Formats: sequence, structure tokens, C-alpha cells
Amino acid sequence: MVTPSDQSAAPAPQGSPEIRIYSHSPIVYWWVVWAYGYFCAAFTYFQGERVNFSAGIKPLFIHPSAWVGLSFTLVLLVVIVATTVRARGVNAILLLLLMGAAAAGTYFVMDTREFWAEPPALLVHMNLAFYMLVSSVLFAVWFVIVFIVDRLSYWRFRGTQVERVQRFSSILGRAPESWSVMHIRLTRNSDDLIAHKILGLGFLGLGTSDIDAKLTIFGGGHEQFRIENVWRASAPLRAIQQAMGQKATVVV
Repeated sequence: MVTPSDQSAAPAPQGSPEIRIYSHSPIVYWWVVWAYGYFCAAFTYFQGERVNFSAGIKPLFIHPSAWVGLSFTLVLLVVIVATTVRARGVNAILLLLLMGAAAAGTYFVMDTREFWAEPPALLVHMNLAFYMLVSSVLFAVWFVIVFIVDRLSYWRFRGTQVERVQRFSSILGRAPESWSVMHIRLTRNSDDLIAHKILGLGFLGLGTSDIDAKLTIFGGGHEQFRIENVWRASAPLRAIQQAMGQKATVVV
């Protein structure tokens, strides 16, 4: 590793454009949960029924169909699995088969009246307050992490300098990381079927990607790292290719 104080590090040329790439934590994909939670809340408010459990207590808004609560639970479970297990290649096929089997099993259970006619009834009902509470708390956490916490650290490309910037790193006792490169190869990977293509809105031409970087450093040596969950990674990668010219190989 070459630090900014290393004598072999070549300074970035004056006037070189600065290009930043921000990595996001997996919670960036959890927008689906809070968005669908708000949808379920609106659906329950307009088509739900008021249920009184006892006198003197405010009635609860509950949708009469158990599919609303069950669908929210399934969306939550899918997002948990998708952000925990990377669905690439064969894993993507296995995960799709597993999800298909789970959906078929759920439909079979829901279509079997014996499960609902006798106690314990396998019904999933959630009231309006539940959807609003879970969605609002999750939205607040998602917003703070995606737009504030994740932006406290980023990768900066300027001239032949590649630097990992972590704000407040000196307070945390972390040394800055910087490399002066002879050549850099950046490869964009957006092959995660669920995270990149679906939850990351890749099917709309937007999407997230992982970037694999391989650096050839001045003075000898190599460095490799991965920048995960980059939103619309093609734009900064093309800018790096244009700025560095033959010193950069970009695979988009």
C-alpha cells in the first residue's frame, strides 16, 4: 500500500477532474419494504374494517384479507434473503427455484380451507398502525444510512491518484489510503439477479453494481478491492476512462 506521504507517489496533475464513487450498504435495497408497507397501510385505510376489541379503546383498522399481511411478510423475507445471499450464476437459479417452491407452498396452504376453519387459524392480519410504524421507522433508518452515513466515505479518482476517503477517519484512528497508479482496471458487475436487477431497478435501466478494481502501483506492486452496491456505476466509470485515457481499462 502506498500512502500520501510515500516518496514514490506521484502527485495528481493540477486541474485534473475529481471523480467520486460512493459505495452503499445492503440497506439501500430495503426501500422495497417501507414502500410496500406504506402501500399496505393505504390499502388497509381505504378498504379495511374497524375492529373493536374492548370498550373504551380506539378501533383498529384491519384489512379483511389475510393476503395483505402475508404479502408484506413475504416481501420482507425476500429482501432479507436477497441482501444476505448473492444470487449469481447457479445460485440465482437455485434461489429462484426456492422462491417458486415457497410461493407454490404458500398458495397451497392458503387454498386449503382446513387450515383456516379450525384453530389455530393460520391467518396473518396486521393493522394500519403496524404498517405505518414499521414503514416510518425503516424509512428513517434507510434515509439516514443511504444519504448521510454512506456518503461519509467514498473512493476518489483524480489524475493517477486513487484514494479512499473516510471522513472523521482521524478521529477513529484510521490512516488514509491512497495509491499512485500506473494502470487501473475497473470492471462493473451487475449480475446479482434480485439485488442488482430487481431491487436495484436494473430492469428500468438504473440499477446498482459492484465494481472490481485492480491497480498497478508506481514502484511495483498491485492492489485489489471491490466497491459494492454503487448506484448507476456506468457514469463514473466512463468519466474515469475519459479522464485517465490509456492508463485505465474500464469494462462496463
